Amino acid sequence: MATARCCPADCALRSDWEDDLAKEKASLSKPRIKELNQLMKLLSHPLRLKIILMLLNRDHCVCEFFYVFEEPQNLISYNLKVLRDGGIIDSYYRSNHRIYRIIPVKEPALKKFLRDAIT
Repeated sequence: MATARCCPADCALRSDWEDDLAKEKASLSKPRIKELNQLMKLLSHPLRLKIILMLLNRDHCVCEFFYVFEEPQNLISYNLKVLRDGGIIDSYYRSNHRIYRIIPVKEPALKKFLRDAIT
């Protein structure tokens, strides 16, 4: 009974096997992988994920995060800073209130990523 071989030691399959692995290696070393890794790290904390989910609906004042999450101010502020430093959100002032929003060019990618992750 013949068995399928996938080992590079199999001379008949070696060149095809190496070509396929070379293509996979090239696809995994693309800058997109680095961006996806950074995004996953940023969204790995439950509070940051909740902040992003809220901001996908509309811009929010920092006091709204305090109200919704019932977490200490320093914890919310720290996680907002992590998201801001990660290049996902920014802020602006409306009167005396700091308003946070998702950076417009990041919004479609975030929506797609989260939609694909949930479904």
